[in-house]
Amino acid sequence: MAYAIMRINKCKMGAVTRLEKHHEREKQVYKSNPDIDLTRTSYNFHLKDPPETYKGFIQGRIQEAGCKVRKDSVVMQDSICTASPEFFQGKSINGTAFFFRRAYEFYAKTFGEENIISAVVHMDEKTPHMHICFVPITKDGRLSSKAIIGGPQGLVKLQDMFYEHISVFFPVLKRGIPKYLTHRKHLPVYLFKNADMLMEHFDEISQAINDIGLVKGKEKKAHAIELISRYAPEMAKLKEQIKSVDSYVNTLKNKINTERDVGRFWKGKTEELEEAVKERDGRIDELSAKQKQIQKKLDLLPPGLLEALAAEEKERRKQLNKNRGGFAR
Repeated sequence: MAYAIMRINKCKMGAVTRLEKHHEREKQVYKSNPDIDLTRTSYNFHLKDPPETYKGFIQGRIQEAGCKVRKDSVVMQDSICTASPEFFQGKSINGTAFFFRRAYEFYAKTFGEENIISAVVHMDEKTPHMHICFVPITKDGRLSSKAIIGGPQGLVKLQDMFYEHISVFFPVLKRGIPKYLTHRKHLPVYLFKNADMLMEHFDEISQAINDIGLVKGKEKKAHAIELISRYAPEMAKLKEQIKSVDSYVNTLKNKINTERDVGRFWKGKTEELEEAVKERDGRIDELSAKQKQIQKKLDLLPPGLLEALAAEEKERRKQLNKNRGGFAR
């Protein structure tokens, strides 16, 4: 089952340039997001090119509208629009572009095309998606995220509107289950990526841990420590991440019956709610299992070794980042 997806986040001026560098692919290295394949970045395309820097556009639009601005004002809405991965399978670039053009029409009509800073489609990650950034200016010239989005309930209404718009062109898509019904939180994506990365190298990490315990074989032990060092910062964080996931799982278990009971109030689509809950639980269970399998191996390391290696590797990455001109993250 494929879902239409639309999320919107508030941004103050301090976050604008960082987001611009990511959305417009202005960095040379994207260490925090290994899913980005820079060999495919040339396939990214804009439905609206930013005419200048994001900050420059925001400041110009605010001045043009005569808005009052506070130091802590929300000056930009950062939205992502996409669909479930299976929706894009087998689609040509033109077919994918058609989806995002129809989505862009919704944003232009709802938030005002004159307020849109940039609309860029990323084809260089696992699932095509569009980042749309716009200034939250009302028709009567106020800078107000609250008036434009309307808080959590307002966002639910906007997501309903988006689904109604996009489903005309793509009836196969379903409306995602509203967050206020499932009470779900989103675990950070990096938890899944970190676990996947460590599992990908699980065999060589396991072998290295075994080699460190050798009584003899200094050269082999040195090579093992070098390999462990490579992943040490990510592995050192694992215990805290396991606690976070376990806490999340316990919260889910406490709410699961409520989520299923409340399904009957969501337009009678209890079956879809059940499926969404089951899919989500499956992903979390898989993440938890991976983390604990890795941690079981790490517990065999001598006390303090992992933390020491992690500190050294962090410093090495910091210097590497500095030498590259600050592009890596």
